[in-house]
Amino acid sequence: MDVVRTGHVWATTEVVGKNTIRQLLVPAHDELDYTDDSRQYVHSRFGCWPAASGLDELLGERLAAVLPQDGASGSEVTWVGSRSPVPADVVRDSFEGAIGFTSHTCPCSLRRPQIGALHSIVGYQSSGLTEPGIVVMPTGTGKTETMLAWLVAQRPERVLVVVPSSALREQIASKFETLGILQQEGIVGSGAMRPRVGRVAGRFNSEKDAVDFVAACNVVVVTPNAVHASETAVRRAFFSGFTHLLVDEAHHAPAQTWTEIIRAFGERPVLLFTATPYRRDGLTLPGRVIFRFPLREAQREGYFSKIDFTAVLDLDDDDEALARAALSRLRSDLNAGHEHLLLARVGTKSRADEIHALYLRLAPEFAPKVIYDSLRASERDAAIRAMRERSSRVIVCVDMLGEGFDLPTLKVGAFHDTHRSLSPMVQLIGRLARTSSPVPIGTASVFILQDPKQALSPLRFLLREDPDWDKVLSDITERATERVDEISEFAASFTDNPPDVPVGLLEPKMSARAFATTTVDWDPLAARAVYGDRILDSLISVDRDDTIAWFVIETVSDLRWGNIPSLRATDYTLVVLFLDRMQRLLYVHCSDTKRNLDDLVEAVLGHEPMPVKDHDTFKVFAKLDRLVPTNIGLLDARDRGKRFSMHVGSDVETALTEAERTHKTNTHVAAKALQEGERITIAAALSGRFWSMRTASNLAEWRRWCRDQGEKLRDRSIDVRSLFRDMIIPVDVKERPPYPFLAVEWPWELYLGSGTSSRVTYNEDGVPLTDAGLRVDDYGVDGPLRFSVVTPTWELPYEGRFGSTGVHYRALGGDATIEGGRGSTAPLSTWLNNHKPTLLLSGDRLITGGDRLLAPRTELSPYPRDQLCSLEWTAEGVDITVESQGRGRRKDSIQAFMARYLAENQTFDVLIDDDRSGEAADLVGIRVSGGDLHVTLVHCKYSSKPEAGSRLADLYEVCGQAMRGARWRDNAALPLLEHLHRRTAGYERRFGGSAFEIGDRKALFRIRQQAPLLFPRFTTIIAQPGLSVRSASDEQLRLLAGTASYVQTVTKGGFEVYGST
Repeated sequence: MDVVRTGHVWATTEVVGKNTIRQLLVPAHDELDYTDDSRQYVHSRFGCWPAASGLDELLGERLAAVLPQDGASGSEVTWVGSRSPVPADVVRDSFEGAIGFTSHTCPCSLRRPQIGALHSIVGYQSSGLTEPGIVVMPTGTGKTETMLAWLVAQRPERVLVVVPSSALREQIASKFETLGILQQEGIVGSGAMRPRVGRVAGRFNSEKDAVDFVAACNVVVVTPNAVHASETAVRRAFFSGFTHLLVDEAHHAPAQTWTEIIRAFGERPVLLFTATPYRRDGLTLPGRVIFRFPLREAQREGYFSKIDFTAVLDLDDDDEALARAALSRLRSDLNAGHEHLLLARVGTKSRADEIHALYLRLAPEFAPKVIYDSLRASERDAAIRAMRERSSRVIVCVDMLGEGFDLPTLKVGAFHDTHRSLSPMVQLIGRLARTSSPVPIGTASVFILQDPKQALSPLRFLLREDPDWDKVLSDITERATERVDEISEFAASFTDNPPDVPVGLLEPKMSARAFATTTVDWDPLAARAVYGDRILDSLISVDRDDTIAWFVIETVSDLRWGNIPSLRATDYTLVVLFLDRMQRLLYVHCSDTKRNLDDLVEAVLGHEPMPVKDHDTFKVFAKLDRLVPTNIGLLDARDRGKRFSMHVGSDVETALTEAERTHKTNTHVAAKALQEGERITIAAALSGRFWSMRTASNLAEWRRWCRDQGEKLRDRSIDVRSLFRDMIIPVDVKERPPYPFLAVEWPWELYLGSGTSSRVTYNEDGVPLTDAGLRVDDYGVDGPLRFSVVTPTWELPYEGRFGSTGVHYRALGGDATIEGGRGSTAPLSTWLNNHKPTLLLSGDRLITGGDRLLAPRTELSPYPRDQLCSLEWTAEGVDITVESQGRGRRKDSIQAFMARYLAENQTFDVLIDDDRSGEAADLVGIRVSGGDLHVTLVHCKYSSKPEAGSRLADLYEVCGQAMRGARWRDNAALPLLEHLHRRTAGYERRFGGSAFEIGDRKALFRIRQQAPLLFPRFTTIIAQPGLSVRSASDEQLRLLAGTASYVQTVTKGGFEVYGST
């Protein structure tokens, strides 16, 4: 065989502003054959071209090869003739019959996932369905080649390809220009020409420029940002020129800029390609899954290499331990002859600089580089070039090196900051697991920090000790993808969707009206008789189970702001109906909340509407705790001059009180509450509507919420009047309430965010703000509220005085300083007035940071004496005047005795001494049992005298501590566990000993990993041996009653009091 070689031969590039159109006429390759007798042509898998031995033999303008004069095989040809691009329609015609649908087991065929996807796509696009089709293929299975195969098989006129980044635009466009490896492998015939490919990098100046550009191309590759640089009219003209849309990395599709592009295609065919269809924010991809190749099959077929996985736990310096483990693996791989590189993933630029410095210190011989978005392009390019040339073996990057980035020698991954979302993590891991490489590579390895914050993430399974990585990775991606399938299947279960309104994008407010029904049959299509041609596209969508229906009402009306005949206002109203056959209730959501729904309900049910309304609607407030109304409407049946009034804030007490009179009633009530310890909002109106401030992410979530409310609406045992009597009324405070001041707590938001990064200092001696204790100095019932801020080395007194603007705080002596983020500082007294603490008073009363008093509307009964528990303190050698055991573990202290008593009578995974300023409790015991997280908070207090009695002062502080500790139930107790992790580590660093009575930091770590999946169950214990069980006074019992009421309501848990016999 006589063969020659050739370099790339490109057609003349067309340029429109920053946008280019390129076409590869002849790809570079080494097997250009000229063995025919006439030697008038050269041919290969990439095409056939005229050829001659000299220039004088070539006539005309056709592109032609000039063969080497010596005729030596392996020499390189030169090319003469026209470099004009081949017209797009001619390219399209050349695809006719150029690809077969042969089995993946045959020679010259697509891979198994590719041929499967191609069959599914062609079948779906032949069905007439117009929803976007979603194709799920794991990284490394040949997603881009599947797009190319579809291009040749379906021969679309003009295709728009959307990608997330400029780097990926260049990579994907290059693949389309060469048809990837399809011709090289003989999958696409030699007669197929390479398409004309446009790259859009900037704006078009006119509609004509955009239209002409598109018309000249077979394929155009864009990023959403580049498209949106053009004016709206230009974008519309640009989109109109395409027949098909491909979206790569389609997990971005719910983003607004992407959604606009997808919607612009209307009923034209749209394909979404992704390796990871799941998103952390729960948003769903528009369309239905038409093909999914499981990751376990990709592993089985060898598209993913085996992955060695190590979860690193070092309780002192996680980052250095992780870096040392990953570098050790890199060194061993290099010694084994593998050309591996190490990628260290972090979450932020500041972390990138920090970790880059760490690798420079630990492995300067590998010349570590760092990459993040704000780097200059030249620096970024230099870092990537160093990686490709292997002059640098370590790269530190934020997130990952761009979607679609492909470097097979990246084989060691060190995840210093694990991504909360599964999607980018799996993509990055997929890059490490690539199996094809031109240089020697071995097994991929991944090192991840065991991070309890990932306990809600699907990645939690990877953070266990010694997991089977390959199986776990397959399992978690499979489960996540199955959830996407379920959502897609739910959306696909609806028929007759309006083409411009995909059901997967519906996000109704949590709002509905309920109608009782005597039948389980209904006819949702009867809505047409009510709204006629106002229903958008005359379509009513009903799911296959015949339980949910929805449609959109289109209303055209005159403008409100002018009489302009050429302009009309168009309004769209969403209507959703759900028939709960078990509860015999029809729920109707209407985005126009003022619309009368009676005719609609009668039409679909076939009988007169029976709305659940009036006071029955208020049943949705049942089975909730600490119900605090925020907005109440009041209707006066007698006073026509003041028929309706609105009450907010502290004025809601007037509304509730007056509603109890015979001639007044509440028209609506909106409230905040606790439901199983979690904070919610709920509202209801006499009209029958009930709602929440939440928005449903999809129709299935809205349906679940309706069912929850329906159970209460149908509960005949609920007494609505008692619900209102039990409401807690917020009252603005301008004078000191005459109740004992028990405790003060920092704003709870600190424990959820910046509390540990903010520091409180005095004389250059500081601690994290949440580690500073707040001690009440005066438990009296009048005068200013006096308290001290307490740290291990200093304490400063402050007071809060009441006035017309609420509580004002000031220092009574020296004033501490708050050091916040970015170097900001402020006096603590100023900070307290801008971030007011919560003040806890006796009788289950508190003053919020908004200077409102929350108090029960009914008097609390004294705490039952028979529920007080007595212990033989003195018989056990306890000095009841000594509270803390201290670092020396004083055995005769109250705290040490309680630790022994609990250890003997209960089971704990950990029991922790947290008795220091900023404590959660003196003792914290935690146990995991089944699906529950059992937490015991023990608050100890010394007796003011050596013998027990009925002294009220002995209970004030410990009751305040118990009330303050109740908030640790918030957010599923995760802030408590984070607090304990930080405090126990600090105790060991500072004192050298352990704060654990039972267990250790690894046991606490394992609990933190499991906690987000567990239901917290709290028990609060007050231990005050100075309280005589037998002679406790009424004042003491009432104080305990208020404490118990608050603690049990907030924690939904137990409350115990230990005194003396």
